[in-house]
Amino acid sequence: MFGGVRGKIASKMIQKAEKNHFGRMLSQISKEQFGLEIGPSLRPCAPKREGYHVEIVDWADRQALIERYAAMGLDTSRIEEVDYIWDGRSYSEVTGKTNSYDYIIASHVIEHVPDFVGFLRDCSKMLKMNGVLSLAVPDKRFTLDHFRMVTTTGKVINDFLRGEKYGSVGALTDYWNHVVRRNGLTSWSRARDRVLKKEYEFVHDAEFNRRAFEDCAGKEQTAHDFHQNVFTPASFELLIYELWEYGLIDLKISTLYDTTAEEFIVQMNKAEKCPVLSDRERMELMRRVSRENVIF
Repeated sequence: MFGGVRGKIASKMIQKAEKNHFGRMLSQISKEQFGLEIGPSLRPCAPKREGYHVEIVDWADRQALIERYAAMGLDTSRIEEVDYIWDGRSYSEVTGKTNSYDYIIASHVIEHVPDFVGFLRDCSKMLKMNGVLSLAVPDKRFTLDHFRMVTTTGKVINDFLRGEKYGSVGALTDYWNHVVRRNGLTSWSRARDRVLKKEYEFVHDAEFNRRAFEDCAGKEQTAHDFHQNVFTPASFELLIYELWEYGLIDLKISTLYDTTAEEFIVQMNKAEKCPVLSDRERMELMRRVSRENVIF
C-alpha cells in the first residue's frame, strides 16, 4: 500500500499505535494474575505465549479461526488456543466460573453486544472483587458510525429488560442507513482526521437498506454482526455513571484513555461503592457529551 520512506513512516505509526493499545489495555494487569480474554481472535492483548495466565473464549476454535482469517488474507500467526467456544449463552455459563478472574479483557467487543447491561453484569459475575474489566471501544467520531447518535441509558435499559439477544430490527436499520466511509475508509486515526477531506459516502445504498429491512421484518430474529451501540468517551462515562445510579451494575471507571487512534480504552473495577457526582459535575459531563457529538 505504501512504498519507500512513506511506507516506513506508516509502518512505525502502526507499530506505535499497537504498542500504546496493548500497554493501556494491560495497565492494571500482570502476568501473575488469572484472567479471561473475550474474542481476541487475531490480536490477543495478553498472549499465553508471553506468559500471561489467561483463558480465551471465542466464537470458534483455533483451527477454525485460522482458516477463516487466512482465507481473508490476514496474518493468523498470533491466534492462540481457545479454551471456551461461545455458544450464545452468557460467558459465565460458558466458562462455568464466578468470582474467579482477576481481570477480563474485551477489545472491540462491547459495541457488538445486544445487551450492554447484561454483558457488564456477566463480566462482573466472573470477576473477583476489585477485579479489572479492560475494554477497547471504538470512538464513533473516527469510524463508520460517525453520523450515528450515541447510545443512551434508556436504550440499554430497554435492551436489558427485554433480555435482548440479537439486536432489534430497528437497531439494524439505524446501522444500515447511517454508516459511512470517509475518503473510502471505515475508520481513521485522530491524526488523520485533521488532514482527511470531509468527503463521506454511505456504505449501503437505499435499495440495499430496503431489501435488508424486508428480509428481517416480521421474521424470527437471528444474530447479526454489527455495531449495536455507539459511543464517545464522555457518552460512555455518563452511561456507566447512570447505570450505577439505578443499581444495574457494580463496575466503576478507574481509568479512561482518550487515545490518538480510532478508539478509547477504559478500565473498570468491580466495586462496592461508586463516586457520586454533584449536579455541577454531572452537567459538565453532559456538556462534554454534547461537545463530542458536534460533527461535520
